[in-house]
Amino acid sequence: MDQINLAMKKLLLILACSVSFLEVAAQDMIIYKDKTIDEVTIIEVNPDFIKYREYGSPVNSATFSIEKDYLSKIIFESGRVMDLSKTMMDDERIYANQRRHGIKIDIGAISQNYMFVVYEEAINPSSSWEAGALFVGAGYENQNGWNDPERAMGAGLYTGFKFKRSPNFYMQRMRYGHIMRGSYIKPNLMITTFNYDRIDYDHPPDPVTFMYPTTRETAFAGAAMLEFGNQLVLSEQLMVEYSAGFGYGFTTKQAYWNYSNYGFSGGIGTDLAPYVWNFGLKVGYLMK
Repeated sequence: MDQINLAMKKLLLILACSVSFLEVAAQDMIIYKDKTIDEVTIIEVNPDFIKYREYGSPVNSATFSIEKDYLSKIIFESGRVMDLSKTMMDDERIYANQRRHGIKIDIGAISQNYMFVVYEEAINPSSSWEAGALFVGAGYENQNGWNDPERAMGAGLYTGFKFKRSPNFYMQRMRYGHIMRGSYIKPNLMITTFNYDRIDYDHPPDPVTFMYPTTRETAFAGAAMLEFGNQLVLSEQLMVEYSAGFGYGFTTKQAYWNYSNYGFSGGIGTDLAPYVWNFGLKVGYLMK
């Protein structure tokens, strides 16, 4: 008989603990960014703040409000969890109807005797990736005075990853104007190979044609750069981007005056240090 009574007492204790746990679990909770938890009764959720009463207080008791910036999440009595850790800047739902694929052409490259075509796709509001191709010889080669043409022909590949600049401080409901718009820092890699006319200025020119000896050679070049730029989006369709990049690279091209590797300039192999640089002005079209 004593054993039955003991078993009944244990069962009643377990049931009492379970009821207490359910009562605690069934209330609303707000969780702060420092992991502090408050047990409350939520009255209203606005875009910028939460309105609540202390848990267990009467309906006509005092209400309080707190800005969402202080909170990491809300857990409702039903068990639903509302994540508040993302700002509007990073909420992809805001940019859901915007175009996030684009094709761009470097219009400045055409005057340097190559065409540079780039595809860009947004990953999220703060980053995107790029891939592109260079077509050496598909442009206009400037011939001014003693700068003899190289008549280069070749191709190259390019890839980069954009990290868009975040604002120094956030205002309520701040967001990017377009998911593809904004200033950025972009690490990138580029390789090119091309044939070109190497002019030997160490030997005297032909006395009849006054042309220096020329040989047709093949060059291979590569660079790793950090690019700084800004991209504008106009009428939700047109892109305009300007940038400048600096880094390290190499080239097998033997140059006397023309340090262009078609996509970037400089690098080991020239009479310069192994530094490389480039400048870009691209225009493009956003696709659905």
